Amino acid sequence: MSLSALESVTYCQRYKRANIHTIGCNFKCKGCSYKLIKKESRGKILSAEEVKSALKTLDIKRVHFVGGEPTICEDIASIAKFCHEEINVRTKIGHSTGINMPPENIDEMHITIKAFSDDIHREYTGVSNSKVLSNFKKIYDQGIFLSASTVFIPELVDIEEIEKIAKFIAGVDPAIPFHITGYIPVPGTPWRSPYQSEMIKAKQIAGRYLEKVTTSRFQSIDDYNNMIKQNPSYQSVSVL
Repeated sequence: MSLSALESVTYCQRYKRANIHTIGCNFKCKGCSYKLIKKESRGKILSAEEVKSALKTLDIKRVHFVGGEPTICEDIASIAKFCHEEINVRTKIGHSTGINMPPENIDEMHITIKAFSDDIHREYTGVSNSKVLSNFKKIYDQGIFLSASTVFIPELVDIEEIEKIAKFIAGVDPAIPFHITGYIPVPGTPWRSPYQSEMIKAKQIAGRYLEKVTTSRFQSIDDYNNMIKQNPSYQSVSVL
């Protein structure tokens, strides 16, 4: 049985983008924000052929694979090939742990680097980051457009750790876009959200190494959900 599967397809008309949602992840992050989102099970798994048929009906320029961890879903390889060869649209893995290489026919990929220090990465995710860091460079060398992010968790993935991550990314290419997300506390974890002053400092330090650094910070999952509702980039309708 596969570790992951196709769960749903949504469509953003404004940006002519289809989002293919997968379920399942190969990390066990202690502060995973998905634990804060109440999500009812659809009770149905989609086939790759169902997804391809749905994509044919949409006016799209892009297809984004999101999860979970999309790279552990075997079906995305055939869907990405279909996107290139049959409907001629760009493909992106919308967010990934980076521990797996993407399949062929992926144009863009966003990787969240959980930590640069292996001991911190193991503590937080349960696995080593050695493959994450080596894959990051390999993916860039393949010509895939890369962007990256990190969740700022005070006293765990703190400003010093973010500086190490920024240095690492700059060593690959200082033009790679980097986003710093403020941690939203998950019940049962000991960490707090970063203060706005800390977010500003983290951005300034990362900016010493990287050309494009952005940040976002939410006090609660409700604040985040309100942003999703108001931001046209995230507004989509269910297709499957």
